[in-house]
Amino acid sequence: MYEALAAAALGGNDPDRVVEAVLRARERYPDLSREELADKLTARAALACAAVGAVASASIDLSYQTLSLHRLVLSIARVSGRPVTALERVAAVAGSLLVAAAGEGARRVAARAARRLPADRSPLLPALGSAAAAGAVHYGAARLIGYAARRFFFEGRGRRRW
Repeated sequence: MYEALAAAALGGNDPDRVVEAVLRARERYPDLSREELADKLTARAALACAAVGAVASASIDLSYQTLSLHRLVLSIARVSGRPVTALERVAAVAGSLLVAAAGEGARRVAARAARRLPADRSPLLPALGSAAAAGAVHYGAARLIGYAARRFFFEGRGRRRW
């Protein structure tokens, strides 16, 4: 995982999976604007993150979420048509790792809360509640980083928003 992140951050080219994802999205939705296409990519990545977050163990989940969120940011950058600087690539890696780690922390809290659900009614209730909470947390994390990337790449970089 870390080798792929380092290569994506330090390399000048987008990973093949990013290029393929953008090309497939453009073929599938040829009449969408760039911003609408970025929203479709965000929605697809959010669903994938939610599915993996609901069923995967913590170590696999953190690795997958970090790579998936990083690819999402690079995909949105590619759709926007703006070249990504080396500093922006490093920031994308750092942001992806931070959001994935925060999502993992929130997933653990949600899983702990779900274990308190009454198991006497159904022994599957705590497990299903935990999976649903984990999926919701990671769905929200992917939507959040997608929103931030769209604002950055489509509404202008370098301008302060606060």
